[in-house]
Amino acid sequence: MKICELYGRKVLGDGGKEGYLLSINAAEDGAFFLVCADEREREFSVDIKNVVRFGEKIIFSGGADKKIPGTPLRAGRECFDTDGRFLGRVEEYVFAGGRLKSCRIGKKNYPAEGLRFCDAVIVRGVGRLKCDVTKDGATLFKKGSPVTDELLEEAACAGEYVQTRLKSL
Repeated sequence: MKICELYGRKVLGDGGKEGYLLSINAAEDGAFFLVCADEREREFSVDIKNVVRFGEKIIFSGGADKKIPGTPLRAGRECFDTDGRFLGRVEEYVFAGGRLKSCRIGKKNYPAEGLRFCDAVIVRGVGRLKCDVTKDGATLFKKGSPVTDELLEEAACAGEYVQTRLKSL
């Protein structure tokens, strides 16, 4: 789900708290918060981990915090790599399952694991597989796949963690 599709949606808490979504903020530790406002325009934040369902209405459990942590995720923010090269501007953020999956910068998608948010977006290089990872003749992961925490977890479950790490060097 694209972040632009979420703005303005109604937010409902199991404790009776309700309002609408203003923005999504990224904290320095990698946590994400929904910044919402109630009918009197009083702002509150909800940890994205507490969101039960994203749909026409965003349903969350637990309490809402009055503190609004982090940096707002905004389209148009400048992006640089770790060497200081300008990569472009943020086109869109993509969320799935309550987690940031990727960020579209210019014409390229960058995985969330390599992103840091501050006044600008800093993109750290994420390794990619140099060749296919196979087991018993079946291909588990294709060449060029980004080596993310999720991919490494899948590789460990399949018993091919070492092979996957070696093929990403």
